[in-house]
Amino acid sequence: MLRNYVKIAWRNLVKNKAFSFINIAGLSVGLAVAMLIGLWVWDELSFNKYHENYNRIVQVA
Repeated sequence: MLRNYVKIAWRNLVKNKAFSFINIAGLSVGLAVAMLIGLWVWDELSFNKYHENYNRIVQVA
């Protein structure tokens, strides 16, 4: 059954090349942006974690 799904998906990818390219490009850009946002959030949350009392440190802008 899985083989049939893959076969149908491949036929649709080959049949609709422009639409497939737009979908795959959008998916890859979305995944890249999500990973970059995740890395940014991780960096912001791990600020000054190497100090002994890091939970008492504040940053004034």
